[in-house]
Amino acid sequence: MHAIDKEQFGAFVAGLRKEKAMTQRDLAQKLYVSDKAVSKWERGLALPDVALLTPLAEALGVTVAELLEGRRLEQSEPVSAQEAERLLRRIIDLSEEKAARGGPDRKKWAARYFLCLIPTAGELAWLIRLMTVTDTEHWVVYHPAALLAALSAGFGLYFCLFAKTRLPWYHDVGQLGFYYDGPVRMNVPGVRFTNRNWPHILRWTRVWCLLSMTLCGAVCLLAKALLGPGPVAQWLPMASLAGLLAAIYVPGRKYE
Repeated sequence: MHAIDKEQFGAFVAGLRKEKAMTQRDLAQKLYVSDKAVSKWERGLALPDVALLTPLAEALGVTVAELLEGRRLEQSEPVSAQEAERLLRRIIDLSEEKAARGGPDRKKWAARYFLCLIPTAGELAWLIRLMTVTDTEHWVVYHPAALLAALSAGFGLYFCLFAKTRLPWYHDVGQLGFYYDGPVRMNVPGVRFTNRNWPHILRWTRVWCLLSMTLCGAVCLLAKALLGPGPVAQWLPMASLAGLLAAIYVPGRKYE
């Protein structure tokens, strides 16, 4: 992997800007972006678009290679073929990262998530109230249901709003069996995450999250009425986990 160090990049840009006696607004005007964008770069919160690398380098009086490295390079320092390939990979990764966080369906799924969040909040409030007014036998049923609803809402927040819509290039080359994105880790035995199956995995995982967060309480109540509190406490978490694994495994294997 050839990821760009965002903090080093930001500190380098900030130092060069100050050497040029420019404010963030001055630099932003040269690049036709907002000063908030420049602030995010310098704080290591974001990276500029690939199309901005050349004008940014020119405005700061450095080369694109120095921007990507986050340091000044000696003029006499030779660039090997391996080094050139590494810099090229950094540009490719930067381009893919920008594309991976977007996608035409992002806003649709975000809207669906927030619509489902309304009944989920009511469901959680209802479950919490039941836990406080019922006996211990029933508490063991409502507690896992409330926990599952909250966890599903958390997963849904990530998958609907923040998950990558396109995986880095090395997933297609290496046929990797894991997915890493910051604190999120996925490793399902038998599944190789590639850009062929990832859109399908992402769609069905989103569907599972939305259904689980909104229907967990109703399913819990119905199952308790039919089966009693004991089986519900045992099987509800296992059934929910099985649904999540199926949402990943089935499309992952089908479209691999």
